This record gives sequence, structure tokens and C-alpha cells, in this order.
Amino acid sequence: MSKSTLNEAVLSQLLDLMRNGQLQRCVEMGVEPEVLGQIQHPTVLSLLRNTPVSWVNVSINSSMILKLLTGAARTEEETRLIERAIRLGATTSLLGKFFGLTPQEIALQRTVIGVRAPRGRWPELSEDQDHHIWHRWTKLMDEHRVELEDSLAMLDVAMLVAEELSTDGLTLAQIWSRITQWVEQGLYPGSSERSRVTERRQLTLLDEGGLRHVDESGTASIHPGEGDQRR
Repeated sequence: MSKSTLNEAVLSQLLDLMRNGQLQRCVEMGVEPEVLGQIQHPTVLSLLRNTPVSWVNVSINSSMILKLLTGAARTEEETRLIERAIRLGATTSLLGKFFGLTPQEIALQRTVIGVRAPRGRWPELSEDQDHHIWHRWTKLMDEHRVELEDSLAMLDVAMLVAEELSTDGLTLAQIWSRITQWVEQGLYPGSSERSRVTERRQLTLLDEGGLRHVDESGTASIHPGEGDQRR
């Protein structure tokens, strides 16, 4: 945009604001009150409109643009996450806890995507279902290196489990409830304890020509080396 075009665009905006009585907005744009008193005079208008000198400075706040773009992407991702959770059978309380949605907003979301709200009590999990949830949850927690303190990452893992076990009629609400019970009971070790278990599993000691493996219980087992093989 040329200097004259930019001057013309800002001048038109100022005049429009003044006609609508938005004088404070003109001041906020950087125009002094005494200038506003003269700006509608034909001679002043002609001077401001036709001068080759730019009297408008435009700057781009790149950091703000990046923040806005990041915020928009985050909003889209959050929207997809909410829809995914609803389709997998998340309860109103679960959606409110993680995404701050009101019951009315959740009801509208369900209506839009055609999902009915869960009603009544959940059926008791069978022993097989309980086993499957535990097996898949712990495996995915380890694979994705999710910490118990990262509740949103844990919810994502729970949704993966729900998607895998949806054919068994299990919902995200049931799976999340069971997972939180296990965590509260301390049945799933924290990251520091898992690290110690991994170290114990990998610890090997050379002993008399063989390898001594130390398992989780601390019991050493001797695996004969080449020199101990029966000839």
C-alpha cells in the first residue's frame, strides 16, 4: 500500500468515526483533540489527503500474530478432543472438569454431533474387562511415557483404551473411573518407581564367567557363560 493510499484509508476511517460520534476512538488512534477540530475543514482534508508525506505509521506485532495463530490451533485441537471424548461416552462431570464446559454447552455439543447423554448407572465390569483395561492402560502409559501428574495426557491414553475396547461396550466414563481408582489406590507406580524397576530389570553382573541377572525381587539367577557350558 502506498503512502497516499494509507493516508486516505486512515482519513476515511477517522471521518467515519467522527460522523458516528466516536471521538474517543479517534484519540485512541493517535489523533490529538485539537486536530479533530480542524480535520473536517475542506482545506485540511485536501492537505491530509494529497500530501506525499506519510502521516500514518503501521507496525506489525509478529509475536501477537503467532500467539493468535497458536491460540486458534489450540482451540481447534481442543474442539476435536471434546468431540472425541463425547463420542466415547464421557460424562458431563468429566467434560466439565477437563474442558470447563457448562452442562448446557455439553448438551448442545451432544446435540450437534448426535450423541445421547449417558443415563443410569454403569454396569459392573467383568473380570475379563477389568483385566483388559489394566493391560492396555499400563502398556500405553509406558509406551507414551505419560506421568500421573499429566492428567490431560492420561485422559488421552484413556480415550485410546476406550477406542480399542469399544466393541466390548465399554465407555470412556467407565474406563476413566476405573483408572482413577487404581491411581488413588497406588496400584500404578509413579515415574520414579518405574525407573527403579527398569533399572533392576536391566542390571546384569558378570560373575565367574557367566551373567547374573537381577530380577525385580532382587533374586539373582546364574546364566552360564561359554566356559561353563558342558562339553
